[in-house]
Amino acid sequence: MARLTVSTAQLASLERAIRGFVRVLRRLALAAAAVALLIALLLWRDDGFDGADALLVLLLLAPAAIVFFFTRGVLELVSLPGRLQRVPGESQEQIAELGRIAGDARAAKARNAPFLLWRLRGTTGSLRDLAGVAFSYRVFTPAFLTATALSALACIVIIGAGLIALIVAVLG
Repeated sequence: MARLTVSTAQLASLERAIRGFVRVLRRLALAAAAVALLIALLLWRDDGFDGADALLVLLLLAPAAIVFFFTRGVLELVSLPGRLQRVPGESQEQIAELGRIAGDARAAKARNAPFLLWRLRGTTGSLRDLAGVAFSYRVFTPAFLTATALSALACIVIIGAGLIALIVAVLG
């Protein structure tokens, strides 16, 4: 089986480019969310805030949330090489902690069980964090990529509509 090698300089430049793209998408999502909240304030100022207005605001916030979830998944995937490099050291620490928990459990009374379970949760939680990569791959499914692209376009439309609403509110 052939071994695959990748230059760390290439990975670093790719990571910088991806993080820059993610920063732009996050700013777009934050701007759309801010505009949606501005529209909510304008709706509230005019004639109160009812259920239809709340539904409209939630619909306006949905594209920003989808774009934000996409950026979160991409950042998790980009951080995967660094997490994989830390695995050997973290694994040894986790095994040592599991041994300490097992030793404490032998001598512990029933009232200490919640504390031991809490310690066990912390140790197994870091293993789950590494396995959490599965979430990152879901953001690259065709359906989610399509939803993200449409949501990014919707964010741009929401920002434009919000700016127009702000101008109308100021002039009117």
